Amino acid sequence: MTGFVKTKDNAFVEYPYGAAELQRDNPEANHPYECDFVSIFPTTPAATRDGFALSPVVVDEVPEYDGQTQTVHRSELPFIRDGGWVFSWIVTDLTPEQIANMQAMQEQMRAV
Repeated sequence: MTGFVKTKDNAFVEYPYGAAELQRDNPEANHPYECDFVSIFPTTPAATRDGFALSPVVVDEVPEYDGQTQTVHRSELPFIRDGGWVFSWIVTDLTPEQIANMQAMQEQMRAV
C-alpha cells in the first residue's frame, strides 16, 4: 500500500491524504500529527456530514520492460480497478532519436 485517497461517492477527490489533510479539513478538531487518521476520519464532519471516505491505494508490480528501448513511469493519479484504488505503470517505447541520444550519452560516459 502507498497511502490513502480521499473520495466522495467513490470518485477521486485528493491524493495523498494523511494526518495533515485531516487537520486542514477539520480545523475544529485538535488531533496530533501522529494520530491514527484512518481510524479518526470516519468520525469527522468531512466524513459524517460531507460524505467523504478514505480508501487505501496500492501500486502495481513494475512490469518488465527493455531499458534500452522503453521507459516506465507510474500513473499520475490513482484510479479504480476491480473495486480498489491503484497506481499502474505505463511502458512507453522510445523514439529512434531518443534511443540514439541515450546511446550517445552512454558512449560519452564510457569515454570519461
